[in-house]
Amino acid sequence: MVNAAVYYFSGTGNSFSVAKNIADRINAELISIAAIVHSEKVNISAEVVGIVFPDYHSGLPNIVKRFISKVDTFYEKYIFGVCTYGGKGPGLTIRYLEQLIEAEGGKLVAGFTVRMPYNYIIPSISLKKFAICITLKDVSVEKQNKMFSDWNKKLETITSFVTHRKKGVYETSAEILLKSIDFIKLKELLGKYLWLKMAGYAGHTALSFSESRQLMDHGFHSNENCIGCGTCEKICPVDNIEMIKKSPAWQHTCEQCFACLQWCPGSAIQFGKNTENNKRYHHPNVKSSDLMI
Repeated sequence: MVNAAVYYFSGTGNSFSVAKNIADRINAELISIAAIVHSEKVNISAEVVGIVFPDYHSGLPNIVKRFISKVDTFYEKYIFGVCTYGGKGPGLTIRYLEQLIEAEGGKLVAGFTVRMPYNYIIPSISLKKFAICITLKDVSVEKQNKMFSDWNKKLETITSFVTHRKKGVYETSAEILLKSIDFIKLKELLGKYLWLKMAGYAGHTALSFSESRQLMDHGFHSNENCIGCGTCEKICPVDNIEMIKKSPAWQHTCEQCFACLQWCPGSAIQFGKNTENNKRYHHPNVKSSDLMI
């Protein structure tokens, strides 16, 4: 396939791996969204355009939204999306992508979802502490390998679909429930408060639920295992980390991709008070250098 490009955003390598696999199969250029999103305008010359990214709270990462808003034109392009997710389902993420692209004058012809190992925090109730604690989910190697195997099968489906320029697949889950939640604005009324509180943010913000995620970096800190190597600073896709006296300092423009925590070679970066003994995860076939821009 000629004149194709696959744009991706990835923190721990799941979406990067998916994007690279697709780009290799359809002979497309592989382009990091983080590397170009600071441009005033993004010019896309390719006729076939793939956008690969992770699901965040049944929605799009803010960096992907910014990227879409900066594209000069989506008109008359064959655009497909692929969303990776670690929870029970991708929710309405593909539909939100469809709406954003339509608002920019384009048409999302298809949207696929791929389950990958969970790489984010999960809240759990501690009966001993009478509080909600934050931990990292441990996905066994066996379950990871099953997901990777399933992906290899779905890769064939997606690339065949794109190669033949088919249209009309939009993969979602729990549509009725999530549309109801959107209708009553539950995420804005309750979700923002709960997630910011769990992150230790004590202030008030007028930012929307999705935009307020950038303030959740108040939950990050480094412990005595930090050697000041700067891996976290280099791998942050939005330059949200500055090394000050050989220690990371978060600048509150966070995407919540958790690249800093998951890629730290000494597991020195923590989120909240309960992640020190939790296993870290990044895609086993991806190197940190693959994601550094």
